[in-house]
Amino acid sequence: MSPSTPGPATAESAPLEATAHHLDEIAERVLWLSTSIIHHANRVRPNTSGLKVGGHQASCASMVSIMTSLWFDQLRSGDRVSVKPHASPVLHSLNYLLGDLEEKYLTTLREYGGLQSYPSRSKDPETVDYSTGSVGIGATAPIWGAMASRYVQTSTGHAGSGRQYSLVGDAELDEGAVWEAILDPGIADLGEVVWIVDMNRQSLDRVVPNIAAGRLEAMFGAAGWQVITVTFGALLESLFTRPGGSALRTRILEMPNAEYQRLLRCSPSEVRDRLPGDGTGHDEIAGLIADLDDDTPAAAIRNLGGHDMSALTEAYRRIDDTRPTVIIAYTIKGFGLPTEGHPQNHSSLLSVDEYETFAAELGQDPAAPWSRFDDGSELASLCNATARRLRRDPVPARADLTIPSDSGRTPKGTSSTQAGLGRVLLDLNRSAPDIARRVVTVSPDVSSTTNLAGWVNKVGVWSAAERHN
Repeated sequence: MSPSTPGPATAESAPLEATAHHLDEIAERVLWLSTSIIHHANRVRPNTSGLKVGGHQASCASMVSIMTSLWFDQLRSGDRVSVKPHASPVLHSLNYLLGDLEEKYLTTLREYGGLQSYPSRSKDPETVDYSTGSVGIGATAPIWGAMASRYVQTSTGHAGSGRQYSLVGDAELDEGAVWEAILDPGIADLGEVVWIVDMNRQSLDRVVPNIAAGRLEAMFGAAGWQVITVTFGALLESLFTRPGGSALRTRILEMPNAEYQRLLRCSPSEVRDRLPGDGTGHDEIAGLIADLDDDTPAAAIRNLGGHDMSALTEAYRRIDDTRPTVIIAYTIKGFGLPTEGHPQNHSSLLSVDEYETFAAELGQDPAAPWSRFDDGSELASLCNATARRLRRDPVPARADLTIPSDSGRTPKGTSSTQAGLGRVLLDLNRSAPDIARRVVTVSPDVSSTTNLAGWVNKVGVWSAAERHN
């Protein structure tokens, strides 16, 4: 997540505060780089097999604003982030801009020894906090990371501190393991856990028909989580204050996902015709948009909170750190790409013509796509400042502990291996308590049948917060 070396720019001045405009400019470059990483792997790099290399440009695009605002405006060096699997090129792009990844790796997505399509702590060449290859595992990993950090801090005092973020796709919430973790009563004390749900209302090959933020809010709330929903951006919020704005808000909130998704693929004139609908509030909405130019209604339906930097910043400011938090951020899958909002854009790739048109729109050179910000520019200074802020101190070397090679016990008779484990752990606690402190067992509620009751009685049951004995 954080670089170990300074960013590429050299000119430095007083710290520059990242404005929403700055963040939008950085997000545009991150979108370009992440799209180009996937494009190069599939359209440029020699491919003798002819098989699709893959990558998920649309899934990356929906996360660009969220991740840019998080890295450049919110994260601190002690924080850890688990990035949803299909957004790994966004992580690579951020690390590249922050100087934590060399340019030579940008052409190696899904190449042996190159960038991983899913973030990997062991295989990626840059800093990755959590490996998230299997859907659902990355979402829950920071919960266990928070528990491990607290345990290490209470037992050895060298864990540091910081929030544990999970960046989760809304379709990923279908995983049963996710809800088992959310509902676990031990999670309620972990105020450092923050999930950000990319609510783009699409899964692998369809628009999710019935996913609703209200239902998710209620489920998280019932589990004791703080729920923050980032629904609309500044343009829509300004329209809601005008006559007919209340009807427009209700219309968008109650619109079926499939109908909303269809509006994203309509021309501006079609949006003007379709947006009022044919139900209650039609006349008010029609009157509201009658005074707008054709481009404004089309821009407004794309103005969701997950792409609005000010709305995201405000959501981060509301995190209270007293309980787990979930931020549900409405986004558009493929936001900013030619495939924006298409129901089958999950694994689709831009054609060469689409990519070149996209490059022209952003003022980029498709033949030389790996540009950082110019030295001495405000954006280069922001990259440098962010890199310094996120730089982590080296982890102290572990204590020089001697692990016993023999328990000194000679087994008599025949017993199960589980019973043997119980005796070994008890002996370890007696002969090497410093080592025993670094051994953790789980599921103590079955300690009797697993022969761990003696061990649990000796070392105790750990809790994330103080509890009455």
